[in-house]
Amino acid sequence: MSGDIGDVSIDSVAFVVNPSSGGGGGDWLYLEIARLLRERGVWIAAFETTRDGGARPAVDAALRAGFSEIWVLGGDGTIQECLAPIVEAGAVLGPLPGGTSNRLVEVTGPAGDDPVERARWMLHRPVRAIDVGACDCELFTVRAGVGIEALAARLTEDDKSGLGSLAYVVAGVKAAQSAEPMAVELTADGEVLYEGLMLGAVITNLPIGVALKVPGVDRAAPTDGNLHVTIIPEKPDFRVLWQWLSRQRAAEPDGSTVFWHAGPHYRLSVEGEAEVHLDGQAVGTRSEIDFECRHKALRIRGLHFGSGTA
Repeated sequence: MSGDIGDVSIDSVAFVVNPSSGGGGGDWLYLEIARLLRERGVWIAAFETTRDGGARPAVDAALRAGFSEIWVLGGDGTIQECLAPIVEAGAVLGPLPGGTSNRLVEVTGPAGDDPVERARWMLHRPVRAIDVGACDCELFTVRAGVGIEALAARLTEDDKSGLGSLAYVVAGVKAAQSAEPMAVELTADGEVLYEGLMLGAVITNLPIGVALKVPGVDRAAPTDGNLHVTIIPEKPDFRVLWQWLSRQRAAEPDGSTVFWHAGPHYRLSVEGEAEVHLDGQAVGTRSEIDFECRHKALRIRGLHFGSGTA
């Protein structure tokens, strides 16, 4: 698939709205954006997510109704639930910030914290293609986490209303206090890349932001055909945590340094089972996990990288 899909006129848009994302407010934000699009002659319809069914039924309903452009008002987790049907149908994703974490929006264009301004910007942008990650055939745009990183994501989902991005910091501290190391093996094409104990692994398709602006933190890029794997060792000290934040690669991984690698596909084998999340969404526990980069498989409205994606 070509990276430049080109200009596509916007005649109609189906909105998938998560009214509880980011602590609520999705409905009134949708009304503001709907007014903007109606003024420009765009036909619109809205489909709400549900607590039990999530976002996929809303996307399926929009596709059955004949919409090929799906704008999602929610966080990274809501977008993750929408990915599979959008990719399968070859439809267009329009990501709008509406959740606690909006990393996909922040990386791919401006107005990462203003849904109305983001919608106004997308109206004048072409459709392009970006990579998506696959974890045992379930898709993600930003990151997958195993172990401590997945535990932090689950704790965030348990108690994040009103805290915003601070919820992830609080959850990270709680996860660090209770996480136990696990024996793992990371392979690619039959070659063992890492073998030993770890607290967790982060598999990124997009650059991950942290509170500190650390040089080199944003190595992953959503058009490079690779996933970027970081393994956090059993007993990280200050030096190791610095390596994790700055994505410094360990030349000879020995269990005491952060290991980093970039490639199109991996298998992570865990002794026992480990929690897994995709873009902050818990997907259960697993012992054998396959990760794959699907190169430029997602069509997205608007694509403008900052310096972090170079």
